[in-house]
Amino acid sequence: MTFNLDNFYEANRRILIWLILIGLLWLLRDSFGLIFVTFVLIFIATPLVRIGRNKLKLPHRLSLVLVYIFFLVLLGSFFRYVTPSVIGEANRFLNNSSEVQLKLIELERDISGKYPGIERSLHGYVRSILDEENLKVIDKKLNLFRQTINFPDAEHAEHDNNHNIAENMQEKLRKYYDKEAELLVNSLMTKQMGKAREELPKLINYLYQATGTMLLALLFSFLILFDSTRLGDLMKSLHDSRLKDFYQETAQPVIRFAYVVGRAIQAQAMIACVNTFLTLIGLIILGIPSVALLSLIVFVCSFVPVLGVFISTTPMVLVALNTGGLTLAIAIMGMITVIHIIEAYGLNPLIYGKHLKLNPVLVLIILLIAYHSFGLWGMILGVPVAYYFIHDVFGVPLWDEQRLEPNTID
Repeated sequence: MTFNLDNFYEANRRILIWLILIGLLWLLRDSFGLIFVTFVLIFIATPLVRIGRNKLKLPHRLSLVLVYIFFLVLLGSFFRYVTPSVIGEANRFLNNSSEVQLKLIELERDISGKYPGIERSLHGYVRSILDEENLKVIDKKLNLFRQTINFPDAEHAEHDNNHNIAENMQEKLRKYYDKEAELLVNSLMTKQMGKAREELPKLINYLYQATGTMLLALLFSFLILFDSTRLGDLMKSLHDSRLKDFYQETAQPVIRFAYVVGRAIQAQAMIACVNTFLTLIGLIILGIPSVALLSLIVFVCSFVPVLGVFISTTPMVLVALNTGGLTLAIAIMGMITVIHIIEAYGLNPLIYGKHLKLNPVLVLIILLIAYHSFGLWGMILGVPVAYYFIHDVFGVPLWDEQRLEPNTID
């Protein structure tokens, strides 16, 4: 039997078309960030343009120009006021490493004083983080310090039964443990600050790259919306071209998928703004420094469902520990809990409504798999992509508690 290309294409048409589409997306993977941001801007700008056209009775293109002037003002204000503040606060945090070290040592002593049994566990945990070279240096300094205060060893002092000798040894033991804590914290902070100083130029470079991507996305999205009518007619003309099969097979699924992703990101952007505003107020009330930096982290992490709360809470708790100790850190965790309750039981039902009804455990599983498979993009797009495949592709009905009505008895 001879091979016939036309018959092979007809038999495998759907598979071939989707393989070609996936291949095109793979070729464009380096520009995916630009494409994604352009799409998001189009989805956000479209209802704003519609408001200007319908409510304010403005011409379509004039409304579009005003919306993008507003976008440019927001972007310019961000880089004029927020970015210098973020960079300045990051530099101040790096330059105040000695002060941070002292506060960490004081915190360790405070915890050890209240809970004596936990001290060795804390020291052991810090030792497990450090490398062998640093540990050798620390042990060498501890041996010299032990000889200076005429202290035999920690285990001997802890088990000495003679009261007078034991009391003297306990005082030396306290000095020994304080010295060990100081050396461990200093070594740990030196290591972490070194990594932070290495990463800071990379972050600034990423910031400039993000600025260029944002400006290009603004330009492309503006041009697409400015000439949307002719572009729409051009896409429809594919129905009568040699790309008819490709258009018929992919047009509706791609449009539906884009709609699901756009709705999810649009809703999450509103939630992120509210979360950032509430967090900003809480940080100001509690007197936490680095407000701009922490608020920026909260805004970015708000786009990551479930895990974003834990990711954004970590730096706030660390800054609170460095600033005001354990009490302030507990206050920060209480503030985040209240904001999370507002988000979970107020913002999400109000903004999402009946859209993207996925179980939180399923969301967490999706995020973990998507992160390990696709990194940051997986965390951002994992949930809407999963929603699309579960609901639109496989037709699995999503659980909605509003539809679960008890049976009535006549």
